[in-house]
Amino acid sequence: MKKHLFTILAVLSMLVMQVRTAAASGSITLVSVEHGYQGPVFTFSVDGKFSKAELKGTLHVENGADYGLHCKQVDETTVKCTTSDKVSGVNVVVTWGGSTFWTSVPEAPPVYCYEVFDWNLTEPYVQWVNYGAHCQNSPANDGDIIWWYNPAWEATYPYMFLPESPDAEWCASYPHPGDAYYFPFCPLSIPL
Repeated sequence: MKKHLFTILAVLSMLVMQVRTAAASGSITLVSVEHGYQGPVFTFSVDGKFSKAELKGTLHVENGADYGLHCKQVDETTVKCTTSDKVSGVNVVVTWGGSTFWTSVPEAPPVYCYEVFDWNLTEPYVQWVNYGAHCQNSPANDGDIIWWYNPAWEATYPYMFLPESPDAEWCASYPHPGDAYYFPFCPLSIPL
């Protein structure tokens, strides 16, 4: 029964997309669906202003759960909606603003997280301290440089991805065994 209901909803939503059903405040067209680090992002092209009540919606996963849909009107022609990061690689029915859409949500991108080390906060600066992690959607390579805000030092600095701690006379360090990490940028430690 649930499968038939989903099929009926899917067919109806495709018809709705073809006709561009007008909501109470204007028309809505689904432009794109992307999957970011924090979950899917649905982008809609709209014509008109939508109230807060009209911007609330729901999302039903095919043969699965229901989730809330949180929408925000970015400007007069764009509305962006988000939902749970658990929704990934599935077909869904999205309903908001008086319209219903059927679409597929892409798989969540892989996330690669690496620890970020910097000097201890007090002199002498002779110890590496793990101040957090940097996450990115592709694997890091030796020598990659990122700009990262260090909350302890209260500033943004360049950090280099190295297989072990930097090795330069003026950037003395203690080796940190294990996987590669991001360290403060020490130009003389770039692998040749």
